[in-house]
Amino acid sequence: MAALREIEDIISKIEGIKAVKVVGDENSIKEIHILASSDKNPKQVVRDVETAVFAITGMKIDRKVVSVAQITGDASKRRRRIALVDMERVESRLEITYKVTLQKDGEEYTGESTGPMTSPSIPITIGKALVNAIAGGEIAISVDDIQVAKVFNRDYVLSHLTCFDGEGEWEVIGIAPKGEDFERSCALSVIDALEKVL
Repeated sequence: MAALREIEDIISKIEGIKAVKVVGDENSIKEIHILASSDKNPKQVVRDVETAVFAITGMKIDRKVVSVAQITGDASKRRRRIALVDMERVESRLEITYKVTLQKDGEEYTGESTGPMTSPSIPITIGKALVNAIAGGEIAISVDDIQVAKVFNRDYVLSHLTCFDGEGEWEVIGIAPKGEDFERSCALSVIDALEKVL
């Protein structure tokens, strides 16, 4: 198998790739994390990675191990196509429900989701409410994880979504600066990811 550093070098030469990290061992690749420009659909970025690595090394990459994050300038200043109009939380003793209203192309969409009243679950519940509001139709989307990460001494909220369109599965990462309102930051991170899919 080609060395991980060699695979990173191949991927880094693909147009639009800003940074790449390959995680694995001598026998297999476990994870490929990519930071790319927003010029291409994340699914196309994954295909480009598969093609480039196979063409040069003969190695087939499992697209499920590839995660793509796309950033255009400052994510907080970029104009969004999907706007968060309202987000309401309703608490019970053990559960919490989020009701959201989104606007896209002049139309409003509402959705909600209920989850356990636990700190790891709350961001996921927010994400599911957003997906329930605007997704559907030809693409299935799951909200897999939402985490805070420090980049250049600044905290960002990263969201990880998995999409399936009946033909293949791919992953999308959203990003938003972590503000004082953590729940709103989680929502904006998921919206950032949804904009790359819808």
